[in-house]
Order: sequence, then C-alpha cells, then structure tokens
Amino acid sequence: MNDRGFRDDAPGVLRQAGRHAEALALLQNRFSGAARAGAPAWPGQAWPGLFLVMLEWAFLATEYPPARTALEEARDEQIGRLLAGDMTIGPDGDTHPAFLHGSRFALIAEMNRILGDARSTYQVFVRLDAMRPDLARRHAFLALPAVVAACDFALADRYRGEPLAHLAALNATAAAFPLFPPPDQAPRLAAELTLLVNDVRIASAVLRGRGRASDALALRARLLAGLPSGPVRALAQRELDDEGTIMREIVAHQMAQGRLHGP
Repeated sequence: MNDRGFRDDAPGVLRQAGRHAEALALLQNRFSGAARAGAPAWPGQAWPGLFLVMLEWAFLATEYPPARTALEEARDEQIGRLLAGDMTIGPDGDTHPAFLHGSRFALIAEMNRILGDARSTYQVFVRLDAMRPDLARRHAFLALPAVVAACDFALADRYRGEPLAHLAALNATAAAFPLFPPPDQAPRLAAELTLLVNDVRIASAVLRGRGRASDALALRARLLAGLPSGPVRALAQRELDDEGTIMREIVAHQMAQGRLHGP
C-alpha cells in the first residue's frame, strides 16, 4: 500500500507514475476476470469489477494510444461473441442464477461510449434487432442515441416508446425529494429528470427526422407544461437546450458542499 491507501500495482497508480504499459496489462487482466465473474446488467447497481476497470481504461486511453487500440480489440471480441449468439457475460452454463449474468450488448455500448464510436453501437444494434428483437427491446435505451445519430429514424421510432410515460412518476419524486439534495442523499430527482428529458430528446429527434417538426415542438411543450414550475422545469428546459446541464449542475452543487473535489 502507498501513503494514499492504494495498492502500488493499482492501474491508476501505475498510470499516474507513467507506467502505462504495465497499467494496460493489469487492466486487460482484470477485465478478463471481471467479465468471467458475472454481474448485473450494465449499468448496474453493484458492478465494481467491470465498472472500475472501464473507468480507469477510459483515463488511460486518453494518455496512452495503445490503450485505445487494446480497448477497440476487446470491444471487437465482445461483438464477435454477441453475434455468435453469446448474449451474456459471466459464468458459463445454466447452473448459475440469471442475475449473475450481465448484458454483453450493454458492455459493448459502454466500450463504444468510451471510444466515441456511436456508429459501432448502431451497427451492433441493427444486428441484434435482426437476431433477437426481444433483447433489442430490452436494451433499446442504450442504443437509441446511436440509432438517432445514424439517422435511422424508422428503427428508432419502433423502439423509442412513449417519451412522457414516466412524467407522473417524476412529479411524485419531485414532491418527495429535493432537486439538490444534502450531502448524505443521492440526487434521485435529478437522475430521473435526466432520463425523462433524454426520452423526450430522442423522441423529438425522431419526429423531426420523420418530417414532423411541429409534433416535436408540441412534445417539448407538453413536457415543460407537465413539470412543476420553478427550478425543476427551468433545469429541464436548460437540459433540452444543452445536454449535460443537469449533471454539471449537480456536480457543481456537490463540489460546493464538499462531496466532490476538483482535479
């Protein structure tokens, strides 16, 4: 252990010490082990193995080009397994409970997010739609931004669902939880608001892409009119205009409270 409480062979310690090749080798080893161990579907409530590996791999890829290449190769291997019919990661065989298995498509989508390769996510989703539409339906929320970015509005329209389906639930959450919670509480309302606004953003893009611009504007108006007036509605409007606003506001609030620290 070092004086910061981390193991001296932790990938982040190796990266910060400039030992990039060693950090990459350790990440690849841990990735292999975490993928075999199994976990809830990404993004899950408790997937410390793969979550931390992917987080550190993302950092390393920005500093060390071979780490990005290695991540692309690992992603391609996962795609090959999925297209061969192996839809889950985790222990082999049918003797393990279903919750031990994680979604291989979800892992691929996360790897593509790190790589900035939305086109790959779209292409894999198209194949998943043809092979297993039931699984495509389950994971559409992960793929829809990539499908819209590819301008495949017909495919997105089949999977996007009702964008205001969770509006009533959001309003119930708004009545019970603060938008900017105290340090001992998670930002539940902000998280739900982000998801709701994202659903509306996707649906609006699909409507515009299919020549229904007036319907897209009406949907935006319905969302804002259905939200509580005040900070929740204002923040939703800002998120519609500038994706990521809610997350930036929450992070800034938490930093001001001392929950997070800047770089």
